[in-house]
Amino acid sequence: MKHVIKTVLLVSALIAVTACNKNKESADVAALAKQLSEMQAKLEAAEKADAGAEEIERLKKELDEQKERAERRRERREGAERGNRQQSSETDATAQTAAPATATTAEPAKSTAATTTTPAASTATATPATSTASTGGLQIKGTVLTGYNGSSTSVTIPNGVTSIGDGVFVGTTMTSVTIPNSVTNIEAGAFSYSNLTSITIPDSVTSIGAGAFKGARSLATVTIGNGVTRIGEMTFQDCKNLKSVIIPNSVTSIGREAFANCENLTSITIPNSVTSIGNFAFSKTGLTSVTIPNSVTSIENGTFSDCNSLASITVGANHPNYSSADGILYNKAKTEFIFIPNGLTGNVTIPNGITSIKDYAFDGRRLISVTIPASVKSIGAGAFRSCIDLTSVMFMGTISESNFNYSAFGVYRVPGYIGDLRDKYLEDGAVQGTYARSSGSQEWNRQAQGA
Repeated sequence: MKHVIKTVLLVSALIAVTACNKNKESADVAALAKQLSEMQAKLEAAEKADAGAEEIERLKKELDEQKERAERRRERREGAERGNRQQSSETDATAQTAAPATATTAEPAKSTAATTTTPAASTATATPATSTASTGGLQIKGTVLTGYNGSSTSVTIPNGVTSIGDGVFVGTTMTSVTIPNSVTNIEAGAFSYSNLTSITIPDSVTSIGAGAFKGARSLATVTIGNGVTRIGEMTFQDCKNLKSVIIPNSVTSIGREAFANCENLTSITIPNSVTSIGNFAFSKTGLTSVTIPNSVTSIENGTFSDCNSLASITVGANHPNYSSADGILYNKAKTEFIFIPNGLTGNVTIPNGITSIKDYAFDGRRLISVTIPASVKSIGAGAFRSCIDLTSVMFMGTISESNFNYSAFGVYRVPGYIGDLRDKYLEDGAVQGTYARSSGSQEWNRQAQGA
């Protein structure tokens, strides 16, 4: 009888936990649905306001990411529910085999029959468990970790697991995890929006999916193993508390927005193995200085945009593709302005010989006036975006409409827009002249010659 009571209590506890988990998951799903709705509204507003292709594309990507996250949450919830149903079924079977045992004294013949048939039914019920195992809330199918419905703050993934699936730990309260050397792959969003505070990725891992740690805002320290060759797009995006990252010499590329919005990341060593750095890879970080190794052959647009504490970028004298002077990053021939550090303020005259001002080169700088020489023939996207103190611009030559990006001074009706300078310049025939505006105004006017 005690065994029966214990089994019934176990079933009751399981039902209570399942209900609790469902309530938590429902709240999470509701929050995600709200985020999706808000993102959709932003996108529609941007399209109605003619915000520009670049901003609309950014919002579309953000909406797609939110949809992917919602899908991963749904899959994780369904996996948890399957695990709970299976555990409940097995517990019910145990209760059913225990109950007839108490009746053996009253009906021996029936009891004998029951004891010979019941174990067979129990065995049949347990068979599916061999394909999907559940340990401490970890759901493992073969060698792939497919889900987690536990509540522990510290998780140890068992040896033998080779892959951590999409979104397995998304949004969990887990603060620490131990990854065994058997793991070779961490899939997209695996630890996104979790409460991890630190992570050591073992040398066995060769692949990290997009956004694997995105939004893990408590994550402070990261050690990446020597097996990883690429830090994928958005891998550590929005890890607001990230302060220390060790990148091994095995890494050859750093993807788009890999560390974007890591505002407490003040220093990083880019190893001499890295050959490419993607768009906005370090945008809106707290970096104060950066050294570009000779191995780097490609630095994409906006890599260091909105890095308001970045005072200098250093490139070795023998670098085959880039050069630097006074903290400014140029191409090797010093004909392209790629990035200008935050320390460059006030009245700026761009040196004659510069032919191109690259995307986001002066983004957010505290410029008051700028003189653009006749040698400049192209100005890229967001080149002077958010230069809110800029009130005077002198064009010494001609820049064609096709080479003067529409968002060079910000995108209309989007934060960072500082006026209609490009339109006015082109309307006036794209010829030499000085344009001015009052502080805070978005309307630029061509100055009379000699004014």
